Order: sequence, then structure tokens, then C-alpha cells
Amino acid sequence: MATKGRPRKPKEKIVDAPVQFEKDGEHGLTEMQSSFVWHYTEGACGMTEAARKAGYEFPSQASNKLLNGKDFPNVVKAIRIKQDELAEKYAITPQKTGTMLWKVMEKAYENGQFNAAVSAIKELNQLAGLSINRSQNININANLEKMSREDIKERLGQLLGADPDTYSDKDK
Repeated sequence: MATKGRPRKPKEKIVDAPVQFEKDGEHGLTEMQSSFVWHYTEGACGMTEAARKAGYEFPSQASNKLLNGKDFPNVVKAIRIKQDELAEKYAITPQKTGTMLWKVMEKAYENGQFNAAVSAIKELNQLAGLSINRSQNININANLEKMSREDIKERLGQLLGADPDTYSDKDK
């Protein structure tokens, strides 16, 4: 019997799981527990699916026991350590962002994609504080009706970091 509609694309795996898991002597984990920790933290799946992939016969029940903190506290500790390592590894920092933008700019320039290269340079300049986005809204928190022209010019000078005498007053 033929299927209706378009055939589905096979899902790409985000990461490849190790072929074999070993006991974790540092945390006192079995092979299955090590497998569960890996699948739960790096395998892009939920707790029940992680337990299923680790080979547990009753994955829902096993995952609840593994994560409750009472039955297997070392598993929870290993998960927290792994999550902290991954958070540090994949954290977005200005240095990583700058490096990535530089690589994008170089590759785009090499491939003749000059618009993309210019965009990456603009982003790098913004990241470095070399350019300022002037479309920012400034909340003045002032009652303009009670302020004189000189007060307004002085307040704008404070907010924009400019000399109030440089503003032209066309309404005089």
C-alpha cells in the first residue's frame, strides 16, 4: 500500500552517541547509568527516551528513579557536572561571538559574498563598541511644559553627552 503525501525526510542526528559506554569510576556509575547521563545531557532527548536508549527495561520508571536524587544521588551529581561543563563549553561570550563573526566575514569575503562580509563587520564593530545604534529611545522623564528652552537644551546635553550650545534652535 502506497503512503499518501510527500515522503518524510530522515531526521538528522544532532550528535552521534558513543558506541559503547564504560563504568564511571569517579562517580560510581554503571555502564547503563553512564549511558543514561550521556543521552540525557548530550543526546537531545527527554528522561524517558534517555532511559530507553540506555537500555532500561521500564524506561519511565527507571528515569524517575535515576533523577529523584534519593535512589541514585551519584547519577544526579554526574548530570549536574555534565550540564555545567556543557554550559561552559557552549556559553555565548563576546570573545566567541567575535571569533565566529570574524570567520564568517573572512569566508564570505573569500566567496565574493560582500554583503554578508559587510554585515559581519558591522556586527563586529557593534560588539567592540565602535559603532552605536542611534535608533535607541531615550526616556527623558521630564515634563517639557514646565521646562524652559535652556533647561531642555541642558538636559539633552546631559543625555547625549554633547555641548548644549551646539544645538540650533530654529523656533526662536
